[in-house]
Amino acid sequence: MELRDPENHEDGDPEEDTATALQRLVELTATRVTPVRNLRVQYRLIRKLGSGSYGQVLLARPRQGGPAVALKLLNRDSVLRTTFLREFCVGRCVSSHPGLLQTLAGPLQTPRLYAFAQEYAPYGDLSGMLQEPGLPELLVKRVMAQLAGALDFLHSRGLVHADVKPDNVLVFDPACSRVALGDLGLTRPEGSPTPAPPGPLPSAPPELCLLLPPDTLPLRPSLDSWGLGVLLFCAATACFPWDVALAPDPEFEAFAGWMTTRPQPPQPPPPWDRFAPPALALLQGLLDLDPETRSPALAVLNFLGDDWGLEGNRGGPGGLGSMSGEDGEEDEGGSSLEEWTEEEEEEQQEEEEEEEDQGGGGVETDGGTPRLGD
Repeated sequence: MELRDPENHEDGDPEEDTATALQRLVELTATRVTPVRNLRVQYRLIRKLGSGSYGQVLLARPRQGGPAVALKLLNRDSVLRTTFLREFCVGRCVSSHPGLLQTLAGPLQTPRLYAFAQEYAPYGDLSGMLQEPGLPELLVKRVMAQLAGALDFLHSRGLVHADVKPDNVLVFDPACSRVALGDLGLTRPEGSPTPAPPGPLPSAPPELCLLLPPDTLPLRPSLDSWGLGVLLFCAATACFPWDVALAPDPEFEAFAGWMTTRPQPPQPPPPWDRFAPPALALLQGLLDLDPETRSPALAVLNFLGDDWGLEGNRGGPGGLGSMSGEDGEEDEGGSSLEEWTEEEEEEQQEEEEEEEDQGGGGVETDGGTPRLGD
């Protein structure tokens, strides 16, 4: 299904493939990026929500009014303009699905940053909820059902998320009545060449882990299915199943040995033996070692009525208390908006003295991605 410009509502060629349509949208959007000298022209910056290799995400409130937003910042020294535009365009095109984090209109650029706003999830990401022994079964099923629908929506439009992991699942309430998949920075049209991960990544499938640079694989929805299977394990156990899906990782070798033994032993190795047979069947499909026979994400829906064997998971959501505040409250970790580089502080000192009601003294920061620990 073709992508369409969410601002213009212009129809394209019905035969246009996703990659071509996305490139067309990038070119159209490039003319609509608003240059500003300072982000504080349009937003009151409140506090930092997260940071990663390429920068930060800030909680902000539009000066013209409206709800708080998560302002994603990308450092212009580190991120290509086309990369920024592609992520923004993909986000706008898929924002109609409740299982995908909504990207808001109005991309900006300052002398140092690219920026765009997304809806704010007040309970942070899924990794902040996870504590032993794992989420209660009802919450696990709610998360999985919503993510399966979101991935199916992406895949039906010729896109692959390519970064499904707990850090990229945003939570809107402690009961997980709504979660949304975010961070579309790696999302590409199906078939795009995909290299091996830059380092060990627990959510990456074995076919990617086996790649050696400069080899690539065409991006397929089966990569997201694998990520969804790993995420199910994480939600149910509060830990990753392995460090990397590759020998000689002992946890992966034990799982792969069980999966490939014929006839398959009825009892899987620990910790997989904690799952009831229906959940095991779902995991076996999503984590099929052969990407050609791996289950689609929507297979989750076939198992929602079954017992997954997680009745022992009685723990409630953890680590949520510091995420529920908005204006004027800083994270417990002390990630204040006063942590600037010397150049930025000097550049904005005069404006800061004239600014009123700034709460933490917000100024622009080095670019960003919403994931912690990338």
